[in-house]
Amino acid sequence: MEVDLERVISSLRRFTRDLNPPVVGSYHVTCSDEVEWGCAETFQRLFVQDMLPQLRPGVQASFRTMNLGARYEWGALRVAEEHYATADTEETFKLLVAKINSHVAVQEVGGRVVHGKLDRYGVESTCCGALVSLLRGAVLPATEELRELFRSGGQDRLAMLTDPQDIPPEHQALSAAIVNARLQADRAVLDIREFRPETPTIFLILPCVTLNRSGVDTELVVGQYGVDWTEEHPTVKYTGLGDNPAHYRIEHVRGRLQVEDDHWSLA
Repeated sequence: MEVDLERVISSLRRFTRDLNPPVVGSYHVTCSDEVEWGCAETFQRLFVQDMLPQLRPGVQASFRTMNLGARYEWGALRVAEEHYATADTEETFKLLVAKINSHVAVQEVGGRVVHGKLDRYGVESTCCGALVSLLRGAVLPATEELRELFRSGGQDRLAMLTDPQDIPPEHQALSAAIVNARLQADRAVLDIREFRPETPTIFLILPCVTLNRSGVDTELVVGQYGVDWTEEHPTVKYTGLGDNPAHYRIEHVRGRLQVEDDHWSLA
């Protein structure tokens, strides 16, 4: 279910403290869109500054990717993992939290909840612009990369997202954001599987969708991957929504978004 940004980070902090790793690292992926400033700032203020080691006196910093559509950049976690592989982790382990934030605008129009558009500087604007451009068939380097990913694994999710028989038009932008977060997390996990960490590492990958509002933004947690690479080979576990948008059941309960499919309920 849709929750406040701070609640997600509070849960991350609790998990981290319970695990009690000697070293914590983080990696945050967001869209370049300026509306995602609040999402990035909340993660920095409530998690990074509280849980990470000092980069320099008084400064804690997360490894970051900011690009159109919040696309996971292949190899990024390899670099981030090496950065946080301090001497303290050689004989134990470290925790590396990767938060991947797709996003979509939400507003109420005539008593209906509408996703994909917001008033930006007094003018109606798409949000996420990259994902809406993808749905509209735009040809850009970013949308071409997204298009390839959305059609991976033998599923043409883009065809589903643009077919009103599969997904109602009012749910297309939201569903695209959910699918994107899930697929970017899948890509990150595939990358992790293909390299051995410098020091033993537990990876927590959290795909999320920021719901950009005229007021305070909220967030939808799509799922969570745990990759335990403290032994010879990695162990991977996932809990969350699947990657088929036609299976999502979307509704609003007491004013909050709720998404379910046959894999998971976000209630």
